[in-house]
Amino acid sequence: MLNKKHRITKQKEFDQFFGKQFKQNNGRNISSQGLLLKILPSELDYSRFGFMISNKVDKRATTRNRLKRQIREVVRLNLQNLKGKVDALLIINSAMKGKEYSEIEKEVLSLLRKAGLL
Repeated sequence: MLNKKHRITKQKEFDQFFGKQFKQNNGRNISSQGLLLKILPSELDYSRFGFMISNKVDKRATTRNRLKRQIREVVRLNLQNLKGKVDALLIINSAMKGKEYSEIEKEVLSLLRKAGLL
């Protein structure tokens, strides 16, 4: 389980990733087939991650929560390897639905490398 200090939980913190403020705060977007990674520089001594998945991906909460748990676990296992301190939001698209854990892990890690965080 990803430690609470490494999670973005408050609505105000999620709102930073949308609107004019995002670009003004040097935010960047990196995408892959099934994920969108939104990155903001952080003033904290550690990185934090947030996870979002739409009801359009799947109507069942169990499916959506399973995807979030799997992606959160990939992030947790690779947290110590991250370069830089950032706030990051991972938005999960419907292309991730039905994928095996190994495929999810490969896609998340490639996205983090593409962003220069690994």
